[in-house]
Amino acid sequence: MSNEATNKVVNYYGKRDIRVEENPMPVPGEGQVLIKLAWCGICGTDLHEYTDGPILCPTAGTAHGITGEKLPFCLGHEFSGVISKVGPGVKGEWRKGDRAIVEPTISCFKCYACKHNFRNACSSLGFVGLSGYAVAGEGFLHKLPDNVSLQHGAMVEPLAVAMHAVQMSGATKGCTALVCGAGPIGCFVTKVLIAMGASKVIVSEPSGSRRKMATHAGAHHAISPREDDVVSKCRELTGGDDVGVDVSFECAGVEASLTAAIAALRPRGTCLDVAIWSTKPQIDMNALVLGEKTLRAVICYESKHKPAIETLSSGKISLDGQY
Repeated sequence: MSNEATNKVVNYYGKRDIRVEENPMPVPGEGQVLIKLAWCGICGTDLHEYTDGPILCPTAGTAHGITGEKLPFCLGHEFSGVISKVGPGVKGEWRKGDRAIVEPTISCFKCYACKHNFRNACSSLGFVGLSGYAVAGEGFLHKLPDNVSLQHGAMVEPLAVAMHAVQMSGATKGCTALVCGAGPIGCFVTKVLIAMGASKVIVSEPSGSRRKMATHAGAHHAISPREDDVVSKCRELTGGDDVGVDVSFECAGVEASLTAAIAALRPRGTCLDVAIWSTKPQIDMNALVLGEKTLRAVICYESKHKPAIETLSSGKISLDGQY
């Protein structure tokens, strides 16, 4: 098959069933561009869909609430690329050859969340990305500055997730924080906390290689939950048995991690869940109630791609040597 006529994609058929296939080449419609992908990250969400899904994807035979498409779906959403073709009616100054990233979330613009300007919580949220080419509306495009590579451009999406999470947590300059899980999102949350001036960032991660990544990301302390009592260690590092961290971030999707993230908080602290779950964890409500602690959750981001690009371009957050 000609590469000009077909589009190589990673199609998701269901749990533990993904296939690299040739699909028809997408054609940009009104107000859209065709992008040739350069880099696409594999998110933990993609892995969850493979091992335990469908979670965010519709089940077999069920149509997506916005596109109407059924399985198989193309996974992925952390991508950068170069504009290959500009469709009719594109009003912005987009040209063939422009380097760009895409806000990959598809939303309905009709539900309560969309009408109230947090379409990241749309009841019919969708994504796209692991393919050779993709179409996107110009309203979802962001140009990459010359000093941000296409490789780092693919990391703008998870950085946007981290920036949204830190904002929603209420973390402030000088705060203390626990980050549970040092995967890409946990490391980006760490980077954002350090950049905003957190006084102490503690990362809990069982993997030695990931703890090294967390340290490289700026963590003041990287501990193993298999070797240390995470809660006791957090209290020790923040002033004693009756203290704890101001904010905690659950980035692993593991019940023991969530339990520690709540228990390690000071009274009236906030735990923010960033992970997508494949299980239904038990939560010790008394641990929240007796300490007047807050448990919040976030999904994706809202209007964070532009500031994420600016943060990388300015050097406030660097990905050199890590991604």
